[in-house]
This record gives sequence, structure tokens and C-alpha cells, in this order.
Amino acid sequence: MVEVELIPLKESDLPFLVEVRNDESTRSQLKNDSYFTLEDCKEWFTDVRPDWLVILNDNSNRVGYMRIDGDTIGVDIHPNFRRMGYARAAYKTYLKLIDYADLDVFEDNHAKKLYEELGFKETGEVQFIRDRKYLKMVYENRN
Repeated sequence: MVEVELIPLKESDLPFLVEVRNDESTRSQLKNDSYFTLEDCKEWFTDVRPDWLVILNDNSNRVGYMRIDGDTIGVDIHPNFRRMGYARAAYKTYLKLIDYADLDVFEDNHAKKLYEELGFKETGEVQFIRDRKYLKMVYENRN
């Protein structure tokens, strides 16, 4: 099993965040698919002070980050580290700490299967974004 460590996002992580966030394969799966400059990101970081987490692999390399906005979560993995189990490991690590989370996903995103395997359920809430079905899913820890 892949092991990850989740650490708080720092300003020094922003160039990595922008690199992952601005990759077309990442942006195409996000509700807001805008391109952001590093300056935009620094301004956002200063204004919002987000509770986001950086995902480190067992070599302490940054492989992605977890977006956290209240109960709403999401994970973006660097293209060089996808399909290696890092998103699954990050979600599993985080979900152990909480009782409830929600997320949004495009119906045609392969990550939807992962969310179902982790215990997320569709709520029936649907939006259409860029002519694609965008679903709300929730996770409730019943342990």
C-alpha cells in the first residue's frame, strides 16, 4: 500500500500548486478551469489562508495537494505521479480524521470510481458545467 504524509500548504509550496493546477489535465476536471499565475496564487493564499494540505510520498516528494474548504474536499495529483495510488492514500488518510466530507466530480471523470470505492455516495445534486454533468457526492463515517 502507498503511504503518504499530509502537511499544511505553505507559501513556498505555491509554485508546485500552480504547476499542478494549471496543467490542462487538472483544469479540465475542475469546476473553475481558469489558468492562474503565481502572483494570483500568492494573492489568494494571503487573502484566504486556506487549510489545504500538501501530499508527500514516502521519499518526502510533493506529489499533489488536497483542497479543503469547510467540508468540501478534493485532491489534485501532479501528472508525473498519477495512477500510483497517491490520491487514494491521501483520501484514506484524511477521511480517518473526519466524520463527513463532500466533493464534486464530473460524471465522466475516472476518479468517480475511486470516490465510490472510498464510500462516497451521490446526493442527486447535479449541475451542468461546460456541457458536462457535475455531481455532488458525500462521505459519512459511520464508525
